Amino acid sequence: MNRDRKSRLSRAVSRPRKQCDSPTPETVAKLRYDVIARLRDHGRISARHLEIAEEIRSVHEAVGRGLFPTAQSVRWHGGSGGRRGGGEFFDRMTQSERYAWERRYLPWTHDLATEIAAGMAGTRWLQLIIDIVVDNLSLRDVETRYQLRHGTAIAYLTNGLDRYHTPS
Repeated sequence: MNRDRKSRLSRAVSRPRKQCDSPTPETVAKLRYDVIARLRDHGRISARHLEIAEEIRSVHEAVGRGLFPTAQSVRWHGGSGGRRGGGEFFDRMTQSERYAWERRYLPWTHDLATEIAAGMAGTRWLQLIIDIVVDNLSLRDVETRYQLRHGTAIAYLTNGLDRYHTPS
């Protein structure tokens, strides 16, 4: 039996994938809702705020995607291994992601990273918004984490999203 790496890899790739079972009721009960979508559904933020939050998420994901190495292709290309691509993290962004990152996201983060939110000492306004928009923390969780008065997180969120630099 041939046990070299190439044959093992080709056997693994050629196997059919199993169908996934549907989630259990316990898993369904633990699923988290999207905080931003729920705020929009309840009319607490506008459609513009929702669009801005989606762009912040996509840019944040693009930056994170570019910071870590990608998996190599499982197809045999011949030749030696070695480093592919390389370059900076923004080289792996799409043109629209890079434009949003350079023109809107960076100025916005520079602006909010210097602002201190009330509550716990040293709480940056930017971190508060990232916790809600990207990490999907509820408003109540953010208020508890940063020792904010009940009901103030929504004001920080909407004002922070309003400060996002979008073309007029």
